[in-house]
Amino acid sequence: MKNMKQLKSLTVVAAMSLTLALAGLAQAHDLWLSANQPAEGKALSVLVGYGHGFPAGEEIEFDMLEPVEIIGAQGKIATKPGQKQEFVSDAPLAAGTYVVTGGRKAQWYTKTPAGSVNVPKNEAPEAISCLRSVKYAKAIVNLGAAGDVSQPVGQTLEIVPLANPGALKVGDDLPVRVLFEGKPLAKVEVLGLYAGFSQHEGSYAFYARTDKDGKAYVKLSAAGQWLVLAKHKVPFADKAQCDEYAHTATLTFDVK
Repeated sequence: MKNMKQLKSLTVVAAMSLTLALAGLAQAHDLWLSANQPAEGKALSVLVGYGHGFPAGEEIEFDMLEPVEIIGAQGKIATKPGQKQEFVSDAPLAAGTYVVTGGRKAQWYTKTPAGSVNVPKNEAPEAISCLRSVKYAKAIVNLGAAGDVSQPVGQTLEIVPLANPGALKVGDDLPVRVLFEGKPLAKVEVLGLYAGFSQHEGSYAFYARTDKDGKAYVKLSAAGQWLVLAKHKVPFADKAQCDEYAHTATLTFDVK
């Protein structure tokens, strides 16, 4: 009986610890990319998702978004704006594997007694604290056989899949490496969820921390569209302007 009580206490503590660990990750809006019905020989439509309701999302001002690029075996393919939060490739895509990149431009969030304002701390009267936030997004698109996607694309915070998810199946582990400024980032939380898992903010199907080499293994527990997420904060270089710089990276892909 005593052992059972101890086990119950440890379970409660572990659950509380996980909740606290994820609390900071659940506050800000996330950003991700979704390939819209990709097909060989057709232009690729990429939708930018934003908010908490993956794979659906909220509207975001288009001028806040970075251009979407498509990287394939033959190099980069530019895109042009489509409808609302959509980018469309300039040319049809041939068979192959593509890495799609995008993001949201850096924004200021300065807290004041009157509320939050989008200016640096030194431009806000009675500023209390400041956060500079930037978001990076990647998506894997396979048109045919699953090719290599293990090369970094150069995002400041980046989730690099060390295997192509298109070559894996439900129940497999997807190895990923998290990089910050091109170097492996140890002990950073990696979260994952799949479409339909939950519409509740802060609910995730997977949680892990990277090892000393920046690696983590995502258990692919269901078929469908997946989102993997990592966040990292660093002190802001100019303390007069802001306190912290928050970087967020997402990786989306399909599991058959």
